[in-house]
Amino acid sequence: MPQPLRALAALLSLLLATGLGVGLTAAPAAATSTRLCLSYATCAKYGMTSDGYNKVNDTMYWRMYAGHNCTNYAAYRMVRSGMPNVRPWSGSGNARNWGHAKAGITNTTPRVGAVAWWDAYVRPAGSAGHVAYVEQVISSSEIIVSQDSWGGDFSWARITRSGGSWPSGFIHFNDVRLTNLTKPRISGTARVGSVVTASPGTWSEPGVRLAYRWRADGVLIRGTSGPSLQLTLAQEDRRISVRVLASKVGFARSAATSASTSPVEPGVITNTARPTITGDAEVGSMLTATGGTWNPTSTTLSYQWNADGTAIPRATGATLTPDPALLDKALTVTVTASKTGYKSVLATSAATAPVAPGTFTVTGAATVSGSPRYGQTLTFDPGSFTPSDGELSVQWLRGGAPITGATGSTYQLRRADLGTRVSARMQVTKPGYTTLTATTRATRTVKTVARMDATVTSPRAGRVRIRAVVSADGIWRVPGTVRIMVRGRAAQDVTLRRRGIARAVLTGLPSGNRTIRLRYLGSSKVTGVRARSTVAVR
Repeated sequence: MPQPLRALAALLSLLLATGLGVGLTAAPAAATSTRLCLSYATCAKYGMTSDGYNKVNDTMYWRMYAGHNCTNYAAYRMVRSGMPNVRPWSGSGNARNWGHAKAGITNTTPRVGAVAWWDAYVRPAGSAGHVAYVEQVISSSEIIVSQDSWGGDFSWARITRSGGSWPSGFIHFNDVRLTNLTKPRISGTARVGSVVTASPGTWSEPGVRLAYRWRADGVLIRGTSGPSLQLTLAQEDRRISVRVLASKVGFARSAATSASTSPVEPGVITNTARPTITGDAEVGSMLTATGGTWNPTSTTLSYQWNADGTAIPRATGATLTPDPALLDKALTVTVTASKTGYKSVLATSAATAPVAPGTFTVTGAATVSGSPRYGQTLTFDPGSFTPSDGELSVQWLRGGAPITGATGSTYQLRRADLGTRVSARMQVTKPGYTTLTATTRATRTVKTVARMDATVTSPRAGRVRIRAVVSADGIWRVPGTVRIMVRGRAAQDVTLRRRGIARAVLTGLPSGNRTIRLRYLGSSKVTGVRARSTVAVR
């Protein structure tokens, strides 16, 4: 049925009495009823029709008087709504009797398609009462009706509750119901974690209010009332449907149910960023896997490390320290994302470079301790390094060159070492690691310790004879010079001769006790030494 626009009501309002056709008498004016149009032709011009009554008003409906008559028009509209042309009660057909005869279906709630009923003498009705057809319910206190009147004409009117002209009641013979024209349907994938959305279908009236009731296998899913539903584990393997409830002021509620979906499938986890590996791919250096990002985020992640695409046994943590068996192999990590009600999904990281040999880290330098003297023992200290379980070997060096047979943590200095510097070179090996080679700082020059025996005599006046013998372990002939000092001044330098003997004669010395100081200056192989002797000069 065409519905009037409220703007049209203002346009056509003439603030005149409605002239509600009442029984056999004309109605008085009413301040709460505003006529919107008058006559079949004028009303039709503005879309306010009589639903064809103008063409058949010579026909009696429900045994009412034909022509301009409120009861015949109301009965006609009921027949048009689908009721038979048989008065649904026995007794008087006057309008005042309608509400009493059908008291069981009469109440105070206006509905589109109901019959508005005024009892006798309820303004603006006269003694015969009045009936009209409810075309529109604007609110619980404002309606629009179409009507015909005995002795008057066809009209549409707007009626408000205030002022005392409100109908005595509304007879609900066959109210216009909201009709579902196309069924609701559900779009989206029926899968745990996914969102499905209901389209409400189409309805016979515009502007209906909609409510949604979602069901799983026909059982109401509590707490759901919107047009969308996020499927949870509780709905897995169940078929989802939605019942749409439609309502509009003035209309009886109606409902329609969609077809059911296929059974809800397990959810699908989506990898939005691949797993990654951080760290250096080398033996002994720890690598760390990050699991990547996933949707939904509340997934459980498990790890499997792979070498050249093959799973590494028991390598199922977030970290991996490559061992020698993984040398030269490219590593990846496969992350499995799982969640109850979802299908597990795998994602694999990019490969690392082939695993390189590990490297030792020196945390404390190697050293040699001991005195660099002939016959003394030097001791090697490897310092500290990681990993600390490598196999250590030591080679002693003389002047940077290996000493044949000189290995181990200690070395006793020998004749061949005199005049040279001694160091030690260590090598640390471990499978899968680059060999660590480190050389200690060299010692000072290795020397033998000199000894000096001196004989000082004064055979004549003012004359002193000196004989000094310098010797040292590990050397047959001590070379070098002996410096003779008298009164703190160098008196003479004497070169050692065969067998390390130095001879000298000092003359012109004054008589008296004189101290003669001797100093062997040393050589590249022998340490220096001092001696003194007191002699009585004549």
